[in-house]
Amino acid sequence: MLLCLLSAPVCAENVVRIQPSQSIDNSTYLYYVDLLHLVLDVTAADYGPAKVIILESSLSQSRGFSMLKNKQLDVYWAGTSIERERDYLAITIPLDGGLLGDRVPVISRDRVSEFAAITSAEQLQKMVACQGSQWPDSDILEFNGYRVERVISFKLMYAMLLQQRCDYFPRGINEAYAEVSVVGNESLVVYDPIMLRYPLPMYFFVNKQNHLLAQRLTDGLLALLANGKLVEFIRHHATTAPAFPLSRYQHSQIFTLENPTLPYGYANRAYIHWIDAVKQ
Repeated sequence: MLLCLLSAPVCAENVVRIQPSQSIDNSTYLYYVDLLHLVLDVTAADYGPAKVIILESSLSQSRGFSMLKNKQLDVYWAGTSIERERDYLAITIPLDGGLLGDRVPVISRDRVSEFAAITSAEQLQKMVACQGSQWPDSDILEFNGYRVERVISFKLMYAMLLQQRCDYFPRGINEAYAEVSVVGNESLVVYDPIMLRYPLPMYFFVNKQNHLLAQRLTDGLLALLANGKLVEFIRHHATTAPAFPLSRYQHSQIFTLENPTLPYGYANRAYIHWIDAVKQ
């Protein structure tokens, strides 16, 4: 209650505006919303109550970050990059423990035998991946020699995959299983005998001037790490639980990619490996 005692306005109800879900396929959106609520709840005693407001119109990543810069959004979550950490305050505790960078192809069920024949990265590089036009993943894949169809809309990516206008949609293991279970995606499957692996932490970002909210998010995530609730959360949340146990990937072919968009010093940051606790 220290901040409340020192400053009454701090303990008035804070409004935290966030992005809406990009589509019904984006089921893992709920993971980040629920985690944000948990972080705000665990810090309420020190920072006061907070009300989360979800904006109505779907946003591209470019638009979302623009609204964050113009103070029309308070929190935005996305994969990090040099440019994003230059222009915004990143809360450098990975929200998914690093699982976002373990990518498995989502494919049409009738193409399983085709993907089963892949034994090298070169074979996969000949296929076309649907990927977000403004996502760091597209830059990473192209940098490593993979063919990418850049798509502006998340909803359109799954529509294109269903129409086989691309060959696969690489999704984080924390995302893929929940997304293929969405109504309408019955003809799709997560092909986890193949994995693309690259470092790409998902962070909360706030406006560069919003140091108080940045500190609150940091305090909350650190508290959840310290008491083990963050590990418990990712293990049991409905959208991420299907990825576990992680031992299921021990026989997967893993194609390792370089991420040229990572900020300098990333490898020396604390907490980048908190997912190790999940692997136990």
